[in-house]
Amino acid sequence: MTSASRLNWCGVVESRTEVSAIVRAAGDAAVVVRGRPRLFVLGCPCGCGEVLPINLDPRAGPAWRLYRGRGGASLYPSVSRDSGCESHFIIWHDEISLFGRYAWEETELRESEAPLRDALLAKLSEQPVPFGVLAEAIEAVPWDVLMVCRRLVREGLVREGKGKLRGSFAVRTD
Repeated sequence: MTSASRLNWCGVVESRTEVSAIVRAAGDAAVVVRGRPRLFVLGCPCGCGEVLPINLDPRAGPAWRLYRGRGGASLYPSVSRDSGCESHFIIWHDEISLFGRYAWEETELRESEAPLRDALLAKLSEQPVPFGVLAEAIEAVPWDVLMVCRRLVREGLVREGKGKLRGSFAVRTD
């Protein structure tokens, strides 16, 4: 089986048993909805052939958040498998990135991201704040927030924490 770099949306179903008929290959995805989204089910993007049920319902334990918008779907936080193929990936605007350094961190800020940039600069303080918390506060996709924060670091306007504070951002005061 080959790996996938994009989601292939297969549909919305009402039960986990219906998923096996539609999620068959790497990157195939479906959402199980019973009153509310319960599971995001994904053919493992590494190509190992496993089907991954990812909890979306916080009432059932630790849960991921699925964002759907014009740019596609994003899943937060990342998925890090500690069994099977042990792959680690993010899903951001229908793109699947299997890991190391993200190429999107090196791109220039797009004009359409200016409102997000402004919202982040207004929200940041001298104390480092995790990008996921910032995303919740301004109702944005966490991966968008991380990308823009890292760009602001490169511009010298923001600093990123080190060690356990990596992924946390604060305004630069020096």
